[in-house]
Amino acid sequence: MKIAIWTLVVLAALTPVVLYFFQRWRQQKAEREGVAVYATVISVAPMKRFGKTLPIMKIVMWIQEPGSTTSREVTLSSRVEPGQKITAGVRLAVVIDPKNPERIYPAGPEAAKRVVLTGPRRERRQMRKAGYKD
Repeated sequence: MKIAIWTLVVLAALTPVVLYFFQRWRQQKAEREGVAVYATVISVAPMKRFGKTLPIMKIVMWIQEPGSTTSREVTLSSRVEPGQKITAGVRLAVVIDPKNPERIYPAGPEAAKRVVLTGPRRERRQMRKAGYKD
């Protein structure tokens, strides 16, 4: 009986750790192989658990994939530094997972270097003038 209980305790403790590393591996793979694009922030709201505000923000964005003419709305939960301000209208670099295009991740420094400009022609021209590359 003790062995069964300890087995359940160890399994319950290891499951979140395994899931974390699997998610981290999937994100790194998407950053290497996925398409990096800019997403326009629509809204930002702090996340709460048990009535306490967490340093994690729920960011709702519009994203347009290369080759597509329509935008779709996506949600990303990400840890935000206390002094960092993200407001509506800001464009953030994100990576689209090549295996599941519904899944997106924040782009790291290497992925942000190869961002593909999408969106209306006027916005792309403004981004090029500001120094961003296609």
